[in-house]
Amino acid sequence: MDDYADLVGRWQIVAYVEAASAAALLFDFCITFDSEVRWIWGRKWGIMRIAFIISRYLPVGTVTMYLFYGVESTRGGIPNSGMYMAIIGTMNALGAVAADVMLIARTHAFYGCEKNILIAMSFFSTVMIAATLIILYVVAKSTCDAPAGQMFLSIIYALHILYHLGLMSLTVYKRFKFYRQENTPLISAVYWDGVIYMLCTALTSMVICIGIIELPSPYSSLFYGPQVVVRSVFASRILFNLQETNDDSHDVFITRSNASRMFIAGPIQTSSCVDRLELLDITDV
Repeated sequence: MDDYADLVGRWQIVAYVEAASAAALLFDFCITFDSEVRWIWGRKWGIMRIAFIISRYLPVGTVTMYLFYGVESTRGGIPNSGMYMAIIGTMNALGAVAADVMLIARTHAFYGCEKNILIAMSFFSTVMIAATLIILYVVAKSTCDAPAGQMFLSIIYALHILYHLGLMSLTVYKRFKFYRQENTPLISAVYWDGVIYMLCTALTSMVICIGIIELPSPYSSLFYGPQVVVRSVFASRILFNLQETNDDSHDVFITRSNASRMFIAGPIQTSSCVDRLELLDITDV
């Protein structure tokens, strides 16, 4: 009886954390809604806008389902919890993919739209997505116990850590190798916002991995909701900040009928020195 009461108490803490995560996400919606109306609404539908909508609104459903799972676990749990968690995990993965699409677009533009960089990032992203979906399917169909399933999930977050640290390394290398003399507001925004986003997402994934390995159940799932919120908030705020920086600066801004595209002026490395500028398409919302 004492063990059951202790387990219920642990799930209550998890439910409180998920409730706080949902409240934080809704609060961010309220204070950034005007930016969304200004920079997103009325623009043409494209890959970047679709990615933004998914990364901003799908986490609402994901965090809500995490909260429901935590609350119901204090009352004895829900039937077929493995399948339920697989569904949440799939939603979480889709939200992560959408945020990463915007991240890849910024990194690709930062690299001067180099084709090899895009191919490499796309290949790694595809492998990561496929591994994530396979692991979620295995966990949903597996008859193994909960700790074993949690260990499988830790592999997903380990892949996320490697992925974001890899992209962050590429961004830092490009910044100090080719953009050392360039300090325009737009280039600084692309660089710093990207690095901060990748560092925060990698750190939250690392915390989850440590929690899965070290913390007792159900505390191992304590940080699922907060990570979803961090990724969604940072992804949308980076895009808003990029648009606002471009609007305030004297870098290139081109408006077309029924569409608006933003470009960044970036230096191109020649055989002698960095001596000219090229327009790099960085967002299409």
